[in-house]
Amino acid sequence: MSVYFYMLASFFIILVMLRVVFGEVEGRQSRKRVNIRYFLLFDKKFEYRQQISMLILGMFCYLMTSDEKMFSTLWLFELVGFGAVAMIGDAIGQVLYFYYVKLRFKKDIQEAKELKDGIEEALKHQDNQLMQQTMPNYNPHQVIASYFKEENHVAFVSVDGGEFVNQFDYLPPITYVVEGNVNKANETLANKGVKVTTVTQNGKMPFKDEKIDVIVNELANYDKFEMYRVLKPGGYFIVDQMGSDNYKEIINMFIPFKMKGQWNKEACQDTLKEIGFDIVDGFEDMGHLRFDSLSALLAFIKTISPERVDRYEQFINFYAAALKQLKKNHYYDLTTHRFLVVARKKG
Repeated sequence: MSVYFYMLASFFIILVMLRVVFGEVEGRQSRKRVNIRYFLLFDKKFEYRQQISMLILGMFCYLMTSDEKMFSTLWLFELVGFGAVAMIGDAIGQVLYFYYVKLRFKKDIQEAKELKDGIEEALKHQDNQLMQQTMPNYNPHQVIASYFKEENHVAFVSVDGGEFVNQFDYLPPITYVVEGNVNKANETLANKGVKVTTVTQNGKMPFKDEKIDVIVNELANYDKFEMYRVLKPGGYFIVDQMGSDNYKEIINMFIPFKMKGQWNKEACQDTLKEIGFDIVDGFEDMGHLRFDSLSALLAFIKTISPERVDRYEQFINFYAAALKQLKKNHYYDLTTHRFLVVARKKG
């Protein structure tokens, strides 16, 4: 029986000590990662949970260590005892954990409350006036326009309703716009004299083989083999894309896993070389958007993904980190990453 009480005491001490150790480790990690969601938990009244799970855990631990005959009176007594000790030890451990973190990380909890208030205040006063953008080191319209000739058959592949195409001062007489938003593109490009179309039902380009002299892909997904098919020998494929580091701070927040690989100028060039393109030219720009207030950052994010702002609690740690940086540096930067590749079909 003395062994049993020794086991009970050891089990109790381990449960309590682990809770305190976890409190220190989790508090430090949360401070490092600006995890205010964690610290805000300690601005509430203590509430004990997990009673049933701890009862089961205690009984399971006894079953793994006991050498008593199963279903005997003593075995049942000790089994219930282990379950009870597990619940009592965990309850005491949770209380110690709660008040240990509350006292040990008092300043962090207070800061978390202030950051939450700052975020909620910024949500009430969203504006987009205080945003600056670095100038890119190339002009995509100028680069693309340099490959146009009067007799060319040109095709744009885009998803912005024709906005990018509309910014060209000159377009060859035979210009197609393969759009995802056909109705908007027809409205936007009504005075441009272009033909707006879309991909076929099976996702193919709506052109015969070797029909087009220049294809421009503007921020759209594309099938490289389809681009190759519809281009004339010697024709140009121009890819104007966002790189994988574009808005990487937001992407890391929104996507719960690390993106595999890097999509940049070199990766695009290598992909096109594999299917028979020669690389003619390439440009790449890494810059930033700078915000002078959290309200401006929130307004910008809302243009990309409104639900990320409307349901901000889910992403409160990101906004808290941004607000801390704004208070420290008086600005917050988002990375911008764009590249353009000009490839020529062999032949």
